[in-house]
Amino acid sequence: MQNKSHIQKGFAIACVFIIFNVFRHISKTYFDEWTSFVSWGIVVVGVLASILFYNKQINQNSSFSSLFGYGFKTAAVATCLVIVYTTLAVYFVFPNFTNELLQQTMEQAKKAGANSVIAQDQAEMAKKVVKISFISMTLMGTLFLGVIGSLLGAVAAKKNPQPLN
Repeated sequence: MQNKSHIQKGFAIACVFIIFNVFRHISKTYFDEWTSFVSWGIVVVGVLASILFYNKQINQNSSFSSLFGYGFKTAAVATCLVIVYTTLAVYFVFPNFTNELLQQTMEQAKKAGANSVIAQDQAEMAKKVVKISFISMTLMGTLFLGVIGSLLGAVAAKKNPQPLN
C-alpha cells in the first residue's frame, strides 16, 4: 500500500487543483490574481502535506532524499493529471479560453503603451501558439511548484532514520 500512496496523494492534489480551476473558469475569475495564488498554493501545500503524512506513516524513519523523492513522485503524478485536464480544457471543455487569454494579453499590452494590433491571419497562429504555450507553462509551473513543495516538506519533516541491522 505504501508503494502506491504517492499515486493516491498525487491524484487527490490534482483533483482539488482541477476542481478549483473549473470553478475559476465558470465564475469568470480566471484572470484574477488571487485565484492564481490559490492554485499555486494547492500544489505546494498538497505536496508538503503528503510528505508530512508519509513521514508519519513510516514512523519518521526517513532521510531528506527519501522524503524529497516521495514528494517529487507525488508532484509528478499530480502534474500528469493536470496536464491531461489542461489539454482537454483548452481544446474541448473551454475552447473560448484562448480567445479570452489573447484579449486579456492585448488589453495589458495597450495599458503598457504597446501598439499591438493582430491581423486576422496572425490571430489563428497566435491562438495555436497560446494553446501550446499554456499547456507547456502548466507543465513546467506545476512541476516547479511540486519541487518547491517537495523541498519544503523534506525540510519540515522530522527525520529519525533507523540504522540497518
